[in-house]
Amino acid sequence: MADILGSKPLPAQTGAPLVSAPRKLPFSGWKVTAALSSVYFFALGLNYYGFVAILPAMIKDLEWSRGDATIGFSFVGVMAGFGSPVAAMFIKRIGARNTIIVGGVINALGALITYFTDSLLQYYIGVSFAMALGITLQTHVPGSTVLTNWFLQRRALVMGIMLSSSGFGGFMASIAFGYIVKVTGDWRGVFLIMMGSALLASLMAYLFVRNHPDDLGQFQDGVDPTALPANQNEPPKKSAVYKSTHSWSLREAMRTPAYWTLVGAFTLTLMGYTIGLSQAPIYLELDRGLDPLIAKGALAAILLISTLGRFSGGLLGDHIQPRYLLAAGLAMVLASMLLLNYSYEIWQVYAFAILLGFGYGLGYLSLPTLIANYFGGNDYARILGASYFISIPLSALAPILAGYTYDLVHSYTAVFLGFSALAAAPVVLTLMARPPRVRAAL
Repeated sequence: MADILGSKPLPAQTGAPLVSAPRKLPFSGWKVTAALSSVYFFALGLNYYGFVAILPAMIKDLEWSRGDATIGFSFVGVMAGFGSPVAAMFIKRIGARNTIIVGGVINALGALITYFTDSLLQYYIGVSFAMALGITLQTHVPGSTVLTNWFLQRRALVMGIMLSSSGFGGFMASIAFGYIVKVTGDWRGVFLIMMGSALLASLMAYLFVRNHPDDLGQFQDGVDPTALPANQNEPPKKSAVYKSTHSWSLREAMRTPAYWTLVGAFTLTLMGYTIGLSQAPIYLELDRGLDPLIAKGALAAILLISTLGRFSGGLLGDHIQPRYLLAAGLAMVLASMLLLNYSYEIWQVYAFAILLGFGYGLGYLSLPTLIANYFGGNDYARILGASYFISIPLSALAPILAGYTYDLVHSYTAVFLGFSALAAAPVVLTLMARPPRVRAAL
C-alpha cells in the first residue's frame, strides 16, 4: 500500500531505529542572570564593600591620616571609571565572559598584594589599581552587556536582580568582616577571603555565563522573532517604558542633551553615596563617639537597603520610565546628607542609612537600564563604558575632598550641606530628560 500511495514506509515497518527530534533547551537567560548575580555578590559585594568595612581598622593599625587612606578608597572609583572603556575593549576582543574571568585573576592578585601591605604605596597598588581594575572587568560593563543581549522585555528586572546581589554581599561582608576584625584584631586575613571570592566569581562565569542567546541557539527573551503570535489578529502590546528601536553609536549618543543629563544625575548620586559610605562610618565612630558596631550597623543598613532599592527599581523599571527612578534616587541621597549633618540620635543615623541606601539603589539600577532603553544595544558596552568613565572618577573625587576638608576644618558640615545644594537642580532636570529623537543622531 505504501508503494501504491507513493509514500515511504515508517521506520518501524522497515526495522530502522527510531530517531527522536533534538530536545529544545529551556531559555537559559535566567540561569545566566543567576550566574552574573553570584559574580556581583563575590567580586563587588564582598571585595569592594568588605574593604570599606575594615578601612577604619587599617587607619588605626597603620597610623594613616584619613585623607591619605581615603585617597585609596577614592581611586578605586577612579580606576573603575577609567577601567570601564578598557572593559568595553576587552568585551569586543574576547567577549564578556572571558573579560570576567580575566578580571577575577587581577582582583585576586590585588587582594594578595594588599594582604602584605605596610605602606601607602603598596596599598594604592593593591587596592586602588589591581583590585579596582579587576572588579571593573568582572562586574559593571560585562554584566549589564550580557543581560542586555539576553533580555528586552524584562531588562530592568534582571538588572535589578543582578545589581541587588552586590548589595546583599556587601551587607554580609560589613557584618562578617567587622566581626572578624573585632574578634581577631587582624584585618589582613580578610584580604585572603577577598582573594578567594574573586577567583570564585571567575569560576561561576566560566561555568554558567554565555555572552549571547545565539551561543546556545536561543533568542532574546526566549522568543523566536520569526514565530507567529498565538492570536495573529491581536495587535502587539505597547510597552509603558520607552525602548529605542534604533541603535545609537557612542558619538551619536554623546550629542544628545539627554545623555549628559542622565550622566550628570548619576554622577551626583554616586558622589553622595561615596561620601556617605566612606565618611559616615568614620564620622559616626570617631567623631560622634558611637560604638563601632553601631557604626558598622549603619554601614550594613546602607548596603542592605541599597539592595532593596535596586530590586525595587528592577520591579518598577519595566513599568514606569526609569528617569523618574533616577530623579527620586538623587533626591533621597540629597535628603540623606542633610539628615546626616544633623544626626544626634541612633534613629536619625539609621534614617540616614535608609535614605542613602534606597536612593543609591534606585540610581545605580537606573543608568544602565536607561542607556539600553534610550540608545539600543549595538554599541551598548562603549556607551555605558564612556558613562562610567565620566561619572565614577568624578564621583571618586568627592571622598578625597571630604576627607581633606575634615583634616583642614575638623568638620563635615560644609561637605554635607554643600553636596545637598549642588544636587538640588539636577533632580528637576532629570525628570525632564525625555528620550532623544532619532533624527538627533543623524
